[in-house]
Amino acid sequence: MTTGKRRRQIFADRKIQGTLLAHTAIYWFYCLFSVTLIAVCWIIFTKQPESSAELFTQLWLNCGPALLGSVLLLPLVLLDCLRLSSRFAGPMVRMQRVMRELAAGQTPPAFALRPGDYWTEFAENLNTVMERLRQQDPRTQTKQRPASELPGVETSESPLDLAELDFDSPFAPTVVTPLDGESTTESIYSDSSI
Repeated sequence: MTTGKRRRQIFADRKIQGTLLAHTAIYWFYCLFSVTLIAVCWIIFTKQPESSAELFTQLWLNCGPALLGSVLLLPLVLLDCLRLSSRFAGPMVRMQRVMRELAAGQTPPAFALRPGDYWTEFAENLNTVMERLRQQDPRTQTKQRPASELPGVETSESPLDLAELDFDSPFAPTVVTPLDGESTTESIYSDSSI
């Protein structure tokens, strides 16, 4: 279930998304450091510079534009990472809010995710659980009329006499007798064979 609304706030969960951005920047730095170190070793073994100034000149001539390009691309990579992470962090923040409301005894309305969001199956399952809770909540249920008030239904005021029933019939009713201190409903649902 999705809505057409676009997410305005892309920083939905600062802890998760901040950690993801920090790790992305750290990996970028390690990659840049590794490439620079490999380039320095390559220049030392192939061109054999006579001084460190010549080494850095060779390094800048061979790798300078690539290093500069990667520095310029880092903000774009981080922005894309932030936008991608908002597609799973945003829905999780919303679902946590719904779960807090459920834990507080409220039954929040069903919610929809935005197009492209992750966790859609989890959201559908959560909406199903909330719908079941709404159906079980006595505040949201309408009162049912007794069978005697329904049109076309005849009810008998006399109690059922078990002696009149034919228990040898294949359609014979099953009689459930509750244990001591147990209601009939508890007895039916506590049967482990079901």
